[in-house]
Amino acid sequence: MKVDLHIHSIYSDSSRSPLEIVALAKKRNVGLLSICDHATIGAYSVLPEICRDNGMNYVLGVELEILWKGESLHMLAYNFDPNDAQMKTFMDKQYRAIECEYIVYNMMQDYPQMSLEEYRHFAYPKEKGGWKYLYYAVEKGAAKTYEEANETIYSRYGMPNHLSDFGECNISDFCEMVKRAGGVPVLAHPGYLYERNPGGFASMLGEMRGCGLGGIECYYPSHTKDATDICVQFCQENDMRITGGCDCHGEFNKSKGFSVGALEISRPMLDLKGIL
Repeated sequence: MKVDLHIHSIYSDSSRSPLEIVALAKKRNVGLLSICDHATIGAYSVLPEICRDNGMNYVLGVELEILWKGESLHMLAYNFDPNDAQMKTFMDKQYRAIECEYIVYNMMQDYPQMSLEEYRHFAYPKEKGGWKYLYYAVEKGAAKTYEEANETIYSRYGMPNHLSDFGECNISDFCEMVKRAGGVPVLAHPGYLYERNPGGFASMLGEMRGCGLGGIECYYPSHTKDATDICVQFCQENDMRITGGCDCHGEFNKSKGFSVGALEISRPMLDLKGIL
């Protein structure tokens, strides 16, 4: 049985519902999965029952952003207390930013028919994938089509303002928060960091471990063999968790390998102590 611990659903920016994800996972011989939506665990309102009905195992997960030396990095948090107050507050702040409320706020100056309150309750076709604010812009007449909105709006209205509080958090504070909530903080898809500086990659991982990092997403569709091998070896030598996933966004991302169960990841390849 395969494992896929990085999947997105319609609760953030994928085109697939939890039910569709589980059905596809089952078809592709995935026995353990995690939906790691951006800054929300909304999918887990339905996922446990769906998994139970289909004989599927799951791990609670979420994808969040943190700061590392002035750069934004993606992190995965697994098996934390979903009722932890600090985690809930942090996720809520990031979710509001991901929803791009600050862009809508900026657009309101030119389009008075828009409002933040209306936007927060705006329903859009999540099954199609994409960004909520672009669908809202079309609905309110700021663009004729989603494609037009996608080409023009961010460049004009994407500047930050007082509503763009991203719930900023450095890696040390993030790891401490996740661990305090009983979870495991994992660095997501770090292959691009290896490509940027192969010679200094292991040293950087060492710095992050010193800040409390608990694991690395070693197996990922775009990782080179060298990047994967370094990540796995580093985790093994430092008693850190080894995870992997395809980062599936459904029909919204059809890149090779980025689909549920596309990677041949098995349980023996991973170290899930504290995660499972």
